[in-house]
Amino acid sequence: MNIKKKETLVWNGSHKGVDFEINNWNRNGSEHWCYYLILKLDRIPKENNPDSFWLNPGDMGYGGVLYKYYDHEVISDLDWHGGITWYEKKGGFDGTSKIIKIGCDYQHYTDEGRKYTLNDIKYDVEGSINRFLEYVPDYKYWCCGNGKLYDLKEGILKSDKFHSEEYYGDKEWYKKEKKFISRQRNISSILENSK
Repeated sequence: MNIKKKETLVWNGSHKGVDFEINNWNRNGSEHWCYYLILKLDRIPKENNPDSFWLNPGDMGYGGVLYKYYDHEVISDLDWHGGITWYEKKGGFDGTSKIIKIGCDYQHYTDEGRKYTLNDIKYDVEGSINRFLEYVPDYKYWCCGNGKLYDLKEGILKSDKFHSEEYYGDKEWYKKEKKFISRQRNISSILENSK
């Protein structure tokens, strides 16, 4: 039996309702970084054609599957570091929700000799998510209280967790937070209009 130990550090998180994963793994004594966006297709509104994100497989030869992610207008244009290099179907089988994992790596010719930090990668993750939300501005938010999907206007985002009005609306902290957010928007609007 041939077996090798592969150590990988994994960070999972969410930014503006979009889940992500960051990996740092060691190969022959050198660090390698990757990051992925985890997109749940049932959260993409119909007007953004969620089915188009579920790519048809092509034959890569040797029993492998090739997805032409570089041809998809949105998937290929999310400000990936060095371009998108990963597409994987994570759900959608046996009646489960369709989920894709798409991402990039930092093992390109231009990366040689360059050291990256977790903060560098987080910055790029935020950029890719912000770009995705330009294409899909009404990506649905998952309520951490009842597990249902909502538009952003149907609740509040606090510490990157969405709290729906339906579930939390009668809670005192929710009412205070909603008032605070409303005041902040009014101040921003006044400042913007005074320019």
